[in-house]
Amino acid sequence: MDLYLFNQKDMFARFVTDKLTSVTVDYKEKYISGRGADKTGSFHRQAGVVLLLNYKADQDNPEYVFQLIKRSDKVSQAGDISCPGGMLHPRLDNILSSFLKLGIISSMQGRNAGIAQGKDKETNSLIRLFLATALREAWEEVGLNPFNVVFLGALPSYSLTLFSRTIFPFACVTPRHFTYKLSPEVEKVLEIPLRFFFDSANYAILNIQTSAEKDSASMKYNCIVIPDGQGGEDILWGATFKIIDNFLRTIADDNLPVFKPSRIINKVLSTNYMSRKS
Repeated sequence: MDLYLFNQKDMFARFVTDKLTSVTVDYKEKYISGRGADKTGSFHRQAGVVLLLNYKADQDNPEYVFQLIKRSDKVSQAGDISCPGGMLHPRLDNILSSFLKLGIISSMQGRNAGIAQGKDKETNSLIRLFLATALREAWEEVGLNPFNVVFLGALPSYSLTLFSRTIFPFACVTPRHFTYKLSPEVEKVLEIPLRFFFDSANYAILNIQTSAEKDSASMKYNCIVIPDGQGGEDILWGATFKIIDNFLRTIADDNLPVFKPSRIINKVLSTNYMSRKS
């Protein structure tokens, strides 16, 4: 992929929409599966998140960045980097999704084109439902005005391994600058250039341990290491890493750097990593 596209405001947004239009999403299958798990007593949560892109025109090298959040210590998965979004509230989000059907959210295919990508009504209805969830939560978390959003396309769902949860992600652009209004659940917003993910030097292996005990279970994940500008580092891994990786592989036709990291980062999960409010 020619990285010059990341510097082209309108051209890149249209390019992404064209790429995502051909992506087959599995929302109906995953939604039905989640509902089925609930009926059998296996509580399975479902969430909508928005992968926000913004064009930074007010810098020496204008380019697109991802707008991500770092979770505060007041919620589960504290310290993790995530896409804005959260859990489905069926009654409220069904009402909000009806407004999306009216075309109040712009898309690169035109304001009145609607929010559609599936090949059937049920899938398109679920796209609107979980996009409504994601936008509602993004408003609560970072103060994102839904009228400052252009829908680019839906991405395939992602099911977590540490939690009984399925995430339904959406790529969107925020065409205008907005001032972040962080909720107590968010420590900060990170703006990461897309080209950052095309430099193999930024990748590493994250070795996760469930406790500090020598015989504790460990799991290894691919990750991205992000300088925080204050001498420290933030680590992007897990679901958000996979969502971004899937997005970039889709638009770049799998032309990402060969993953051969030599750096290993060790992380011990806190005892309340999975137990606080989510």
